[in-house]
Amino acid sequence: MKSTRVPRARAGHEHAVGLAYATVTGRAGKWFFVSAADASADRALRAESCLIEPDCGDTVLVCRGGAIGANAAAYIVAVLARAAADSARLLLPGDVALHAAEGALQVEAERIELKAARVVSLEAPVVAMEGVRGELNFHRVDASVSEAHARFGVVSAMAQQMTSTVGRLVQKARDSFRWIEKVDETRAGRVRMKVDERLHVTAQHASVLAEGHVKIDGEKIDLG
Repeated sequence: MKSTRVPRARAGHEHAVGLAYATVTGRAGKWFFVSAADASADRALRAESCLIEPDCGDTVLVCRGGAIGANAAAYIVAVLARAAADSARLLLPGDVALHAAEGALQVEAERIELKAARVVSLEAPVVAMEGVRGELNFHRVDASVSEAHARFGVVSAMAQQMTSTVGRLVQKARDSFRWIEKVDETRAGRVRMKVDERLHVTAQHASVLAEGHVKIDGEKIDLG
């Protein structure tokens, strides 16, 4: 009859698993040099369960055991006390890290997405955004701004209909060109045009209607 037993080492031959307090003294690549109280380990790897990256001077909990000789490995399973209490770096799978220092939080990742079923809210006295390219896509946007200052290199806008109400409008441009296919109508209480050099008006039909006084004054006037 064929035996189905799995060979096991005799009791006392396994290398016992143990935990020890240690202080991180240095680092080389993925290895951390530690000084354990019982001298059970001189270097260790960071365990996946230890999200906080150890730093020099930190007090850590080191687990050692499970193998004998050169294959024996020790792991830092937890950071018990930080040498710099106001900063930390949390490591997540996929090369994602969270940096916390002096009340500031920085997220380091290839791509960040925020998804909410109802509302995403952002509130701060100062909000800064910087990037090479930005995209906004909304069905409706409501904005309320007390004062706005903007600088643009090239602006291209396309709208089906635009309505604006302004208390006072001041525009300054080096050159201005407008193309209107159908009607351009201006309604004003008073219109004043001041041209430094020449005013040229070309039309198929032109009409000037006034209920009161019409004045044409010039050094030379050509009609017809």
